[in-house]
Amino acid sequence: MIDENSNTERIAGFIVGAAYKDIPPEAILIAKQGVLDWLGVAIAGASEPVVAILAQYAKGLAAKGEASGICQGLMTTAELASLINGSMGHALDFDDTFANAARYNIHPTTCILPAALAVVERLKLSGRDLLLAYVAGMEATYRIGAAIGQSIPAIGWYPTPILGTLGAAAACAKALQLDASRARSALGIASSLASGLKKNVETMTKTMHAGNAARNGVIAATLAQGGLTGNQSVLDGKTSFCEVFSGGRASPDMMPVDDLGKEWWIISTGLGFKPYPCCRATHPSIDAILYLKRRYAIRPEQVASIISRVNPLVLGMTTAHRPKTAYEAKFSMEYCIAKSIMNGEITMRDFTDQEVQKASWQKLIPCIRFEHPAQWGHGAVDLLTEIVITLNNGETYAHKVGVPKGEPENPMSQNELIAKFWQLSGSVFEGSETDELLSIIQGLDRTDGLERFFEILRKSPP
Repeated sequence: MIDENSNTERIAGFIVGAAYKDIPPEAILIAKQGVLDWLGVAIAGASEPVVAILAQYAKGLAAKGEASGICQGLMTTAELASLINGSMGHALDFDDTFANAARYNIHPTTCILPAALAVVERLKLSGRDLLLAYVAGMEATYRIGAAIGQSIPAIGWYPTPILGTLGAAAACAKALQLDASRARSALGIASSLASGLKKNVETMTKTMHAGNAARNGVIAATLAQGGLTGNQSVLDGKTSFCEVFSGGRASPDMMPVDDLGKEWWIISTGLGFKPYPCCRATHPSIDAILYLKRRYAIRPEQVASIISRVNPLVLGMTTAHRPKTAYEAKFSMEYCIAKSIMNGEITMRDFTDQEVQKASWQKLIPCIRFEHPAQWGHGAVDLLTEIVITLNNGETYAHKVGVPKGEPENPMSQNELIAKFWQLSGSVFEGSETDELLSIIQGLDRTDGLERFFEILRKSPP
């Protein structure tokens, strides 16, 4: 017998019962921003080597054409499209972050949205259906993520695909209109498909983690629709999803499900969008450096020392101290600090292998050191950062950043998000096509069919 108050039943009941009319307008706005931001990042990532490998794999299977591989000139199965597109959206590490009480433990949209997109395209659903599925997946992920928090990466799991698999399954279950029993099965199946090791973070597999989560969500919900059973209480009791993946650190009692469908966490907790294409943990230092450089016109040759005061866990997320590749540089505090003081900005141009291998930025490495103020705490990943720059003439300037630009408490504006989309999509699309995509996204709640949207997105890479 199913316990109506169990976590699994509460989440499955929410998935089944969620209606578009119940979603507040502010949640719809944030969801559209999530679609806009992710799609721009995915388009810009379409030419990354990992995407080419996955697209070639899909083409070799000659699978049924039911969903689009973005910017690949490809129609394939919904699950393979999810694998390609989810990986594409994570390839640049420029996609959004999920900020719950434990902070920055998942990139949600690149797991959830590609799965929802593939099912929506396969079934020829509407823009409203897409938004509803995406929001349902996000809300489920917020609650499960709040229970597990930082305990997943603490024992070696990469949290994005672990939580993202369940979020993707929830989104697909909504798009497929599963009943409660099948929605519970989808969560149970997804729980056994979820995986991803932090050990792979500095490889192409880190990028594929997100795509695999999206694919697993499609598989789990589609198999549940066909009658495959999964554990009906996978989020409850001993050996639950949370307890197993947290190594016993998280209890089912920690999952906040009482307000599902009443309190919309996509509003109250929000989404963090990135102004810089690198690990979120580097962003407070970048913000602080750029502030000081602009205010005091600091030139790199003037710098005697740069102190970065951070929570020690931040350096655990930025382990590439002497990066050799563009991808390693995204996780290098030293590189991001040096390039910020040199250029007065951080852009996609900074993250190429050729740029990273230049000697100019490396001259600043001896000037950089890190301190960990005891009073700043060592628990959740608090991104509070203070940069102190001392010049050769003895002048010292300091600036502290508590919340980096792009977080819900310090958001990017709608115009900034649109500018980011234009910049990123311009790598593939003509201005008229970018404008049309933007118009469709802004009108998703008024769009019955998305055929033109997917037709544009299927464009072959240049």
